[in-house]
Amino acid sequence: MPTASIITGSYDGRIRSYDLRMGMVNVDVMGHEVTSVLCSDDGNAVLASCLDGWIRMVDRADGSVLKGFGGGGSYAAAAAARQGAGGTDTTAATGATASVATGDGTPRYVNSSLRIRSAFAKGDGVVFSGGETDENERDVNVESHVFAWDVLTGDVIARVSAGKGVKAVSCVAWNEKGGCWAGGCSDGTVQVFG
Repeated sequence: MPTASIITGSYDGRIRSYDLRMGMVNVDVMGHEVTSVLCSDDGNAVLASCLDGWIRMVDRADGSVLKGFGGGGSYAAAAAARQGAGGTDTTAATGATASVATGDGTPRYVNSSLRIRSAFAKGDGVVFSGGETDENERDVNVESHVFAWDVLTGDVIARVSAGKGVKAVSCVAWNEKGGCWAGGCSDGTVQVFG
């Protein structure tokens, strides 16, 4: 990202890119509350965490969504369903973000009420993020996870439990040199994996 740029995400569902040298602003509409943004190493993409349970990788040049991560299915299919339904969000309407497990019991990514910071890893080849648990789940069973997705395919390549009693992993950080990562957990701990 050029050093004369500032990228912001907003609760109004917009990503704003300020070019300080030219005195211009570009606005990309995500349609859902944006709680976190991060530029890729090359500055060509922005990772936006949204409260509809999707992490979107957005092209800075034209604002198009290059890939979606999370949400419990194909981002392209979900976007097509929203378009076909007159712009209504079928993901939110069906409660897709309210469940923390897929049909086979595998934990799935949830982000519906908290600020969850996502990150790039392994030279922008991986997207990873913490998540939150279902508000309706009993405290005894609470267990949040960190998820990692392949940038090219969008497939989940890892799910790592943050442990029993952890309701959310609100931020993650990757150490490229050390090949390890850390997650900030709701129980007040920082867990380091590597």
